[in-house]
Amino acid sequence: MVMGRWICSERNILICLYLTIFLLPLSSWLFYFALVPAALLSMGDMFLTKRKVNYGGKWGWFGGGFLVCSFLSVSGAADFFFSIFNWCFLPLAYAFLYVLISTYFAGEEEKRKALYVFLAGAVCVVIWGFIQYADAGCMARDLNAEGWVDPERFPLLRRRMFSTLGNPNLFGAYLLMLISVFAPFALGERNNKRKILFAGFLFFLSVCLALTYSRGAWISLAGIVLGLAVFYDKRFGLVFLAVPLILFFYHGQVAERFISLFSGEDTSLSLRLALWESTIAMIEEHPLLGIGWGSYWLAYPEYNFFIEDADVVIFHAHDMYIHIPAEVGIPGGILYFLFFFGQGVVSWRIWRRGKGTMKLFGLSGMLLVLSAAIDGIGDYALFSCPVSCCFWALSALCVSEERRGAAE
Repeated sequence: MVMGRWICSERNILICLYLTIFLLPLSSWLFYFALVPAALLSMGDMFLTKRKVNYGGKWGWFGGGFLVCSFLSVSGAADFFFSIFNWCFLPLAYAFLYVLISTYFAGEEEKRKALYVFLAGAVCVVIWGFIQYADAGCMARDLNAEGWVDPERFPLLRRRMFSTLGNPNLFGAYLLMLISVFAPFALGERNNKRKILFAGFLFFLSVCLALTYSRGAWISLAGIVLGLAVFYDKRFGLVFLAVPLILFFYHGQVAERFISLFSGEDTSLSLRLALWESTIAMIEEHPLLGIGWGSYWLAYPEYNFFIEDADVVIFHAHDMYIHIPAEVGIPGGILYFLFFFGQGVVSWRIWRRGKGTMKLFGLSGMLLVLSAAIDGIGDYALFSCPVSCCFWALSALCVSEERRGAAE
């Protein structure tokens, strides 16, 4: 019994969780070697100590409902075994990570350590991104091979930063999450050394975000700035005055990429419209349980209304709001978005009632949901396991402040 308590101690569980957080953006699978032990040790700890588990409060019922719906959806998947395997390594992993962080990162000290671990992992990702970006020839080959840019429309755009995330849009979504969470702490930090550290970190994150050339990420960043103007300081609205200057003076195809959003000639926009038409058809034909969790790429060929090349694989609908109902059905989609936006509601309550660090976590949680919600209109970055795990880990870190506030 004594040995069991030592093995399943809170200290060992926290070490595994910190390691999980650090590894999340570095690899799409390596973090499981820390998350799985954390989950197993936590089960032993909960059995031995009767620890109270934080499932996310009342909003957790919606998350649990989505988990059930997504599991049931695999019954109609084109490849049952792939779908159930994907469900175990994605939604189930998100659920374990969310609950573990909500339960074990209860104190301010654990939460601050977690933020520094997120920062350490991001530093590695950013450094690798700049090293990668410096190799212009290799990056140009990657862009052409992956089709991440239209060379005829953007002839000067030969590089897009993607670092360890494997795709510029996924990297952009990851950067948005970190900016959302660390911006309030950079603004509210009273210790000058930490304030400079966070501010410098945000500067490099913003540079990386610009170099992804992800237009959806840029618009989401504008949403974060607008959120800061509404909930922190109205003077942040003045930042929008700098946008025309940047577009005018910087000649790296930033202006062209941004303006192309409003033209009808952009190939990526045309592709998205076609994908949305196909995805809506999936929802109409499978409204209850969807096409099966993780099965979009398997089902898409039957609904291919646009792409002539049969060998092209489409992994997601480039729109979070129709992709999820397409895979898990309309009821599952409703439950997912109730839980998703519920994170923002809880964060708003924390921001409104809290003080000091608690208020900063509340603002971070609101900005996190806001940026992901905007980015999800034209993309679905949360289909990526590292990106989605980062989102739910950061969200759990923020919304679990409500429990700490109630305890105090």
